[in-house]
Amino acid sequence: MPSDVEVQFFSHLNGLKLDNNWGDLIRLLDTCLVNGLPLTVSDTAIDEQGDIYLTTSTAHNCLLFQIIELSGFEPEDINGKYRIKGIPATNQLILKAEHLGQSIYTIGETKLASLGYEIIFRDTADVKRVYRAKNPKENHPYIRVDESISSDTGSYTSTYAKFAMVGLLENMTHIDDYNNPDVLQLPFDPTNPAKNWIINGTGTAVVRGWSRWYWARGTGTVTDPAMDSATPTTGGRAFTLIGDIDAFYLVRNVDATKTNGLKSILCCGLYHSVLKNDVIPNWFLGTILTSNTVSVNFNLTSSIDGSLPLAYTNNTSKLYVCNFNEITRISNHILCDLLVPDYGSGYSGIYGANNIAALEIPLADTNKYLRGTLKHIYYNGKALNIKNITPYLADKSMYIADGIYINGAGNVGSPIFYLGEIE
Repeated sequence: MPSDVEVQFFSHLNGLKLDNNWGDLIRLLDTCLVNGLPLTVSDTAIDEQGDIYLTTSTAHNCLLFQIIELSGFEPEDINGKYRIKGIPATNQLILKAEHLGQSIYTIGETKLASLGYEIIFRDTADVKRVYRAKNPKENHPYIRVDESISSDTGSYTSTYAKFAMVGLLENMTHIDDYNNPDVLQLPFDPTNPAKNWIINGTGTAVVRGWSRWYWARGTGTVTDPAMDSATPTTGGRAFTLIGDIDAFYLVRNVDATKTNGLKSILCCGLYHSVLKNDVIPNWFLGTILTSNTVSVNFNLTSSIDGSLPLAYTNNTSKLYVCNFNEITRISNHILCDLLVPDYGSGYSGIYGANNIAALEIPLADTNKYLRGTLKHIYYNGKALNIKNITPYLADKSMYIADGIYINGAGNVGSPIFYLGEIE
């Protein structure tokens, strides 16, 4: 039976950079969601088990369990997606395959496979994107990511904190099609459909957006307060991006100087719904929702609901979903609680006897609807004591974990992500 090759992940360890530059987030999303990361292969072989051996011309920087996509190879049945099952050397990879007795006689193109999205719209200034899953189902959202810093109503100084304005929409006809009161968005204020995308004011009085995906702030960790007017440090941030066409999660530092594992999560997509979703879509969004000016001094452990998705406290860990109101479907968003044993995933170790202690994460909204469970990400009942991305294998089940900020003592925990089975 072929191994599962749907859930992919990327890391700064692959040589990708998330720095203190405008455009860095959308370039990263372009690579991870849409294009993949090319590799140069100089030699190939198939062993007695049918696995594929690749030799790259330079260090490949790939990680165990990542997905490699081959195209243009001959014979043609070699083309496809494979899990990395072994890394014998910095320029060698072993791919889990079933090609016993075959030989490769034409080397084609090789890359780390993307998560499977496409760019639906982009602007001429190259600071905005709308992404959507390839071959989407009706409930797959349009994911709008906006890094613009000026508009007719305001201007945001380029040296300030770096964040994208991010939201989900059910339909779009062009890159700036967000002001239709009849189109559902997440987050959403029906009295002001464009609220998430507006820049108002200048200088330290400017307010830029509403749903904010920060990747560079003038602060050391998630616990350190800072104003958005402070200049972030220069350098690549540690990160992991993981998911598929239904949902993805970005675990990242906001300060390039920190390697202590105190990262936090941004996320969006579809969850497994226990309710019908033909009227109200099963979207979720993990984001920092605020209309603060840049002169407000705050940290990510503040009282902002959802400021640390999946971590720290009941308030900070919340996610945003669409209000399940089929009569008035165009309505304000609503918050969801995570039904977890505690907010110490990967730290408290309450199920430490297990090799892997992965619990599904149910969602319940503030109207007391049980909404469903999150895809890919699990509460981690085992204390793993990790700071950076780490792969795990339990029988044939593949997982990765990464360090995040957990509690007020500055301890590092970790959610765990399920990649599928390797056969």
